[in-house]
Amino acid sequence: MSLEKEELPRPAWRDFLESVTKEHDTDDVTIEVLSNEFGDQQEAERIPLAYIEYDDRDDAVIVGVGGRSSQYPVVLRHTVHHPLQIFVHPPAPNVTRAIDIVGEDGDQTVITLYPRPALPR
Repeated sequence: MSLEKEELPRPAWRDFLESVTKEHDTDDVTIEVLSNEFGDQQEAERIPLAYIEYDDRDDAVIVGVGGRSSQYPVVLRHTVHHPLQIFVHPPAPNVTRAIDIVGEDGDQTVITLYPRPALPR
């Protein structure tokens, strides 16, 4: 992942994450949690993105993966409650974008998006 990153202002979270959902519809996603208490854990590896959103009423970022095929029939959700910061890492080779969410407990959730290859016509 590139070390360059940009912090998104809170008022932009909802619209930005909505655009990521549209732009990366069904692209593969890896979700990693970097926890001070439990260590680093991978929660999902290269599962198709269903959506990513910020719910300002509940103050949570929710990432949904799977649920669109027989290979991944169920939507799995990862939620970051009360996020403090969201950083966006610019495109790098084989990685379209990485989103780094810092929770109120200091844990980081890193969502890496991988474009699916275009199907031949």
